[in-house]
Amino acid sequence: MVSKRIMLLFFLLIFYNNARAQYNLKFSQVKLVSSQETVPVNKVWKIESVIYNIPQTASGYQTTNGSCSTGSFESTAIVVDGISTKVGSGTEPAAYSNLTYTHSYTSLPFWIPAGTVLSGGTCLNKISVIEFSIEP
Repeated sequence: MVSKRIMLLFFLLIFYNNARAQYNLKFSQVKLVSSQETVPVNKVWKIESVIYNIPQTASGYQTTNGSCSTGSFESTAIVVDGISTKVGSGTEPAAYSNLTYTHSYTSLPFWIPAGTVLSGGTCLNKISVIEFSIEP
């Protein structure tokens, strides 16, 4: 009987210490990021979606915005810590054949920690971010 109590006490202490080691996330704000911003200390960002900066023509077709056209890498890229990262999903026709191929995309949503630098890339895409505070 004593050994059962000691075992129970042992497991309760382990559970209590593990439960105390966890942090809580508290909603802070929703924001749109296009220019370079850094995730603040004691915060994390959840990247939910990207609004691409590719204007449409009067007929409704997408056109170019400088180097930002539907076929350019930059049109669907954001920059995370200096690395251009394609986000989203889909297929796009290959320019050199009638085949289609799938680009390698980073799936949304994804999380980035404090200190990470984020921007909308060369096309100034707008990134929908939910900011959370890390609380003990």
